[in-house]
Amino acid sequence: MRMQRVMPTRSGVPGKAARQVAALVGALLLAAGLAGCGGGGPKDNGLAKASATEVGNRTLDAFRHAESVRVLGRLASGSADNSASSWDLRMAGAGTSGTFTSGKHKIDVVKANADTFIRGDQGYYQEIGESDASALLAGQWVRLTPTQANQYRFLTVEGLALSLTEYLSTLSGTVTPTTFAGRDAVLVKGSGVTLYAAATGDPVPLRIDVVGSDNGRIEFTDYDSATTAKAPEGAVDLGRLG
Repeated sequence: MRMQRVMPTRSGVPGKAARQVAALVGALLLAAGLAGCGGGGPKDNGLAKASATEVGNRTLDAFRHAESVRVLGRLASGSADNSASSWDLRMAGAGTSGTFTSGKHKIDVVKANADTFIRGDQGYYQEIGESDASALLAGQWVRLTPTQANQYRFLTVEGLALSLTEYLSTLSGTVTPTTFAGRDAVLVKGSGVTLYAAATGDPVPLRIDVVGSDNGRIEFTDYDSATTAKAPEGAVDLGRLG
């Protein structure tokens, strides 16, 4: 029996097979293009259809699980015993680095593992009960004792989440779709609390305003940007000065 010769194309693939391959490749490219157009951005996370309480709880949970975040805040206490404070911090797990301002004093802060380090001026050390050594400590990194470090316990992701729980876990009010800093968000105005939270991707908080005995604002940016808090070298250990 005489064999029929199949003439190859220039690519070396027989003509019919080449057309089949081309059709298959075209279909795959079209599917990939459609997928790219429809799924390129963060997906709706359902906050717009949730209750205010659910928004608050989901926001707290998402914040706790964030790999890292930059937190900018300010607090104007209504108490005469406490002056205004502000902070600009980068948090990742139990580690934090940044600045904290209390009244007229600006303090550098690092929380690394179980240790808390600060660097402030002479007046600040006098205020925290280290008057005798304030001249020596001014401008230097200082490792705080556990008792002194306790006042900075909220300067971590978990610590801040705990301090916000009373405001967000019982949040009430209307959930309104909006935008914040160029991204889809929801707005919840509760009793003394206003929350902006991300409506796409992880339902993390974007801004919280508190009005009452403590009037404050906290903004959350740069989620999941790599950051690591490292213990400063040569720090003075206050636990060994006494």
